[in-house]
Amino acid sequence: MDDLKDYQSGALQAFVRWRDALEDAARGSQEQVAALEKAGAGVPDQIRNYPRAAWAALARSGGVARSDRGYVDRFDDAGRPIPHVCLKVPTGGGKTLLAAAALERLGPMTGLVLWIVPTRAIYEQTRATLRNRQHVYRQMLERASGMRIKLLEKDDRFGALDVRNHLCVMLLMLPAANRQKGRNFLRMFRDSGRYPTLFPDDDDVLADARLSNDYPDLERVSRGGPVKRSLFNVFKMLRPIVILDEAHKAYGRKREAGEEFARSVSRLDPRMVIELSATPNPGVSNLLVDVTGVELKAEEMIKLPVQVASYKRVDWRFVLAQVHDELDRLDAEAQALQKDTDRYVRPLAVVRVERTGRDQRDGARVHAEDVRDYLVRTLRVRAEAVAVKSAERDELAGIDLLSRYSPVRWIVTKAALAEGWDCPFAYVLAMLDNTTAQRALTQLVGRVMRQPHARRTGRQALDQCYVYCWNADVGQAVEQVKRGLEAEGLTGLGGEVVSGSAETGRVAVERREPLRGKDIFLPLVLHWQEDEGWRELDYARHIQPALDWESIGAPDPRGSRIEESVLQSAAVDLGGAPPVFHARQELEIDRTLRLSWFVRRLSDLVPNSWQAARIAQLLLDNLRAGGLDGADVHDRRSYLTWELRKHVANEIDVRAKRAFLEKLGRKEVRFDLKAGRPAFRMVERYDLTVPEDAGLFARNDGRPAQLSLFEPVYASQFDSGLERSFARYLDEQKALHWWHRVAMRQGNDYYLKGWKPDRIWPDFIALGGGSADRPCLFLFETKGRHLDNPDSAYKRRVLDTLEGAFDCGAMTVEHGPAKGFFRLLFDKDEFPAALAGLDDAG
Repeated sequence: MDDLKDYQSGALQAFVRWRDALEDAARGSQEQVAALEKAGAGVPDQIRNYPRAAWAALARSGGVARSDRGYVDRFDDAGRPIPHVCLKVPTGGGKTLLAAAALERLGPMTGLVLWIVPTRAIYEQTRATLRNRQHVYRQMLERASGMRIKLLEKDDRFGALDVRNHLCVMLLMLPAANRQKGRNFLRMFRDSGRYPTLFPDDDDVLADARLSNDYPDLERVSRGGPVKRSLFNVFKMLRPIVILDEAHKAYGRKREAGEEFARSVSRLDPRMVIELSATPNPGVSNLLVDVTGVELKAEEMIKLPVQVASYKRVDWRFVLAQVHDELDRLDAEAQALQKDTDRYVRPLAVVRVERTGRDQRDGARVHAEDVRDYLVRTLRVRAEAVAVKSAERDELAGIDLLSRYSPVRWIVTKAALAEGWDCPFAYVLAMLDNTTAQRALTQLVGRVMRQPHARRTGRQALDQCYVYCWNADVGQAVEQVKRGLEAEGLTGLGGEVVSGSAETGRVAVERREPLRGKDIFLPLVLHWQEDEGWRELDYARHIQPALDWESIGAPDPRGSRIEESVLQSAAVDLGGAPPVFHARQELEIDRTLRLSWFVRRLSDLVPNSWQAARIAQLLLDNLRAGGLDGADVHDRRSYLTWELRKHVANEIDVRAKRAFLEKLGRKEVRFDLKAGRPAFRMVERYDLTVPEDAGLFARNDGRPAQLSLFEPVYASQFDSGLERSFARYLDEQKALHWWHRVAMRQGNDYYLKGWKPDRIWPDFIALGGGSADRPCLFLFETKGRHLDNPDSAYKRRVLDTLEGAFDCGAMTVEHGPAKGFFRLLFDKDEFPAALAGLDDAG
């Protein structure tokens, strides 16, 4: 018998008691029904409802979970009661193992088992383990079937002999069982010739009638027609046992959705439903077992406490560097563990970013490739140690992360790991999502909590996990971690899991009919070079060479402790223990100091490594001259790096702005739209990534947008309520010819450039106003007041500068030269002033 944890043994013992009570109640029900029918008396419904009777008997003896809220009935399409129970087990507690072990305790048996999972990731994971004859799950199923098991998928053929002589386990994806999308679109509801031995011949009318008599709720091809030869009807005839893994994801957050899904499963006429869930849906499931997070901790299944650190008013790269240091410390602990005990652990970091798509790298939001570049080029992480996991790019496919030979130590994702991902070597979660990190933290915290080999290492650093947040209040982060634990069932409290993001798809948007086929040009920031003429401004080619690098020195040694940056940390545990907040502190670090360590952290700012080394060495010399010994410098290394980066970035910014303005004054840089010079040509159509259930954008009067350059316009194209309000405001301006919501996630949309390397993507472009032959071009950037920060200040300076330099000559914007108005908006009160130029003929 396989080794089981105490709580797993207890859960299975409760399952066996329920199984026995169910068998006793079923026999009693059959006897009473037979006696009443023999006497010619009617049979009350409660007598036939043996699952309810079994549950009541079990409840009286304390055999159900204390948190259960009372028995919930389910009936199939033939009116028969369905026995169903739920084993509540937190994430990391071995739900799949319990499912296989429960089947083992029902065996030996033949027939059909439907193993339903909610996501593709869990499907692939479960399929791999069930097909592996060496895996404990497969071995349990072998024992359940008396070594006669047949694994199936939805499109596999099988027949009457298979289910008569084998235990057939069919793995199904959640949408295949849920009919709310429409049965006609799902193969299992279609007439099929795949199961000839389970149905009579098409022309055998008598056999078809006998089949209908035996199974009165089978679907028919048409009213009064023959029985449909569908997989759905096969399920109804075979009455499978249903294993519902991760049931909380199937039932959803709302009770109504849970009840609808329960009805979908009930229509399959199952003879038993076994649910495994971290957070059961109240009022839908019968809670037989309730395993708490405290029990998992006691059994060494999870890493606790969760150490939460939050950095504010720093660059995301600084946070990533701290995670890098943390991972190095954990790696040193892991190597010591292996040396002492020969136990192999390779700590991994999971990094959440804002963007992963090919066309989404814009410099404004943290992209997976930004993280990869910083890790590889600046922190000198090996390229093969970094893997991106996203909807369109899966660099983890086919990799065994638990193998000693796997090089992966960094996994960069947006939402692809939110569910169905299991790697106990993950120790550190880094949240670099500056806009939705709080929600994402709730979804992802469980991904770093599984304990390798389901036992503690005995080393404190390796027996807990770590969460690093960027620009988040530590108190809020702690609350999100606690919610995340609850969503994974790890607090012992009932609750609901936060659903993952909707599936996305690509749709085409096209020019509105009156504007199709017309040339629409927009101005670019251009640079003049004798050997190549006018070209789009390029920071590396046109601005960097003009900087006086030798004039950049080191920061003031007295600023070696950064008072304006904030580190807050706390530890979050289970069992009702309050979070322990730590005073602001510097992290313990490696005390071996090398100049190259500082130089690498400047490499993305200073392209010349000799200049970077000169600046770094100057800082170290100044620190030593100021009386700091080697230990002091070591202890402040992380903060010194940030101070050095901030100082150098500011110095570069000052010099870059000066170079840009000087070139603008000498007419070497222009922002114009004239014949013979490069210009941005607006495309006729482009593809947009939107959620599958995305709704259309509507004006205040409920109608679709009337003046958008492209159509259709989706509500998901707007990131905030301020953007939606401004789009509605624009669409009501009769003096506008058109407006366009810039899709910065696309590589072919409009942007501006200033004296920094990153592009500036305006949120909106609009054309209109003025006179018929001299319209006004408007560029808008919408920001909430909470985003009025240094980045917004830079954009404001660039927009003001470009507005003053805008020159539109012989080339036209649609039909005429334009006057430019470029605005940064922070609230609705600014909308009228921003469009004042509509009445200005220029």
